[in-house]
Amino acid sequence: MPDYKPIVYRNLSEMPERVVSEGSMLWNKTGAWRYLRPKYENKLPPCNQGCPAGNDIEGFVGMVAEGQYHQAWQLLMEENPFPGVCGRVCYHPCESVCNRAGFDHSLAIHALERFVADHGAVNEVPPPLRPSTEKHVAVIGSGPAGLSAAYHLARLGHRVTVHEAMPLPGGMLRYGIPEYRLPKKILEQEINNIQSLGVEIRSNCKIGETLPWEDLQSFDALLICTGAHRHRELGLLGEELDRVLPALSFLKMVANGVKPDLGRKTMIIGGGNTAVDSARTAIRLGSAVSLCYQRSRREMPAYTEELGEAEREGARVQTLVQPVRIHTGNGDGLQVVMRKTTLGDRDSSGRRKAVPVPGSEYTVKTDTLICAIGEESELEFLPEGIQVHQGRIRISPEGETRLEGVFAAGDAACSVRDVATAIGSGKVSACSIDAWLNGNLMEQNQEAWRIGTLGAVSVTNYLHSILPAKQTQILQSYSKSRGSQMLTRYDELNLNYFEVRPREKIRKLDILERLSAFGEVNLGLIENSAQNEAARCFHCGVCNQCDNCYVYCPDIAVSKNEPEEGGYTIDMNYCKGCGICVYECPRSAMVMEKER
Repeated sequence: MPDYKPIVYRNLSEMPERVVSEGSMLWNKTGAWRYLRPKYENKLPPCNQGCPAGNDIEGFVGMVAEGQYHQAWQLLMEENPFPGVCGRVCYHPCESVCNRAGFDHSLAIHALERFVADHGAVNEVPPPLRPSTEKHVAVIGSGPAGLSAAYHLARLGHRVTVHEAMPLPGGMLRYGIPEYRLPKKILEQEINNIQSLGVEIRSNCKIGETLPWEDLQSFDALLICTGAHRHRELGLLGEELDRVLPALSFLKMVANGVKPDLGRKTMIIGGGNTAVDSARTAIRLGSAVSLCYQRSRREMPAYTEELGEAEREGARVQTLVQPVRIHTGNGDGLQVVMRKTTLGDRDSSGRRKAVPVPGSEYTVKTDTLICAIGEESELEFLPEGIQVHQGRIRISPEGETRLEGVFAAGDAACSVRDVATAIGSGKVSACSIDAWLNGNLMEQNQEAWRIGTLGAVSVTNYLHSILPAKQTQILQSYSKSRGSQMLTRYDELNLNYFEVRPREKIRKLDILERLSAFGEVNLGLIENSAQNEAARCFHCGVCNQCDNCYVYCPDIAVSKNEPEEGGYTIDMNYCKGCGICVYECPRSAMVMEKER
């Protein structure tokens, strides 16, 4: 044993009030007792894996809480060029998997994304990730998938030309989503950001008509993102009548500034988002609206929030009814023969079939009927060699078709059709095209690109998977959970450190103000509300330096690193593996592992 100098008290006043040790115990290296050791290990927040666009949600929310709005916008732009669009029209599946929902209410992620886009955006986009490759890629279609792919391809150093059949770019974002949900100025600003990278957009250029397919062979790679712009027909007698309108034609008409006279009553057939958009648009044009759907409300594919807004604005929703035939009325109106339905067995979509009820027919008078039962892709221009199955281009998980160097993304190729999924699929194809152009084997790399096991692709993950280690050091990676496959479960969190806090309410335009014009309904969060909402985030699986491990370590084995380095260091000479630091971590950012 070391020869320590004894402590001698000369009088009673020098003695402590209670028994303490004034000698050093550094000689007693309790780390020798350990058979388990703690380790800092950031895991994957479920919101990050649940985002089809591949956003680092936990990262940008933390920046909002700290008032770093521009940095948060830059972080979003690393993976998604449309934060302003997604913050308004995404159905936010990230919120449905938010761990906070099991505690009180899920985080208002979509509202925070919209706040960042409105308060943190500047007229500069993240710079290219690599110098020019001299490769030229053609993209067919300027919807969310095509423009997302163009953005990422340009940042990866490629020259990109987008071919768009319509007069203006944006696809369904411009022509299918009404102004009250997505103001065109927001869309145009984010398209301008994409073009600022050198992306060329050629409008009024329809492949197979104004431009032959053969003329695209000069490009080094080709991506098909034509979307789904052809409406499905009802297949009923009378569908050809003048006052029977396809929903997409109706919405495009209004998007182009034309306000048709619908009459006093409008009937919408369908239960999806296009049907709800049509209903809310018709209400703003002064028509009383009934929305008719052949299944129950539970089977309606429309977003619950949007359907609720339509009802608040006056739409009357009728379920378990379907049209049978359409006749011309005595005047200019229509007579629609309807019948009741009941639910039968489940079909291939997983929903229960609508079964007609015998003898239940009745007639409804309406001035206009709008058909919104779904959309299809126009793929007749495709050459032989590209396979089409059930109305969609058949692709590999990497987005590649059967033709060498030809890829597809978005609604023309994906079974799930929504904005965020289209953005994510465009990014998948961009990474795949880059890998193909650079001679990398896509099949060997793609799993490393993904966020978690089920999530979307991350461009940062992609570059780290294909570049040498020295080159990846120059990449700016904000995500603390990048590359982690371990999802943070709700039961892994220490909820003793969190308080129940109400979700911030999103401001909305007054009902009377809505119905007189097409002003944006959702007004977003004010700054104070945004910071309060961001502060509700659990930051699941990610260390945010709360100091719990430092404070609670009974052996004082945890020390704080320098501020510029951040984090903590565990002195294994004195850590005896008690696990208190792991247990007291609120966010499950630490684990215990067997001693090596």
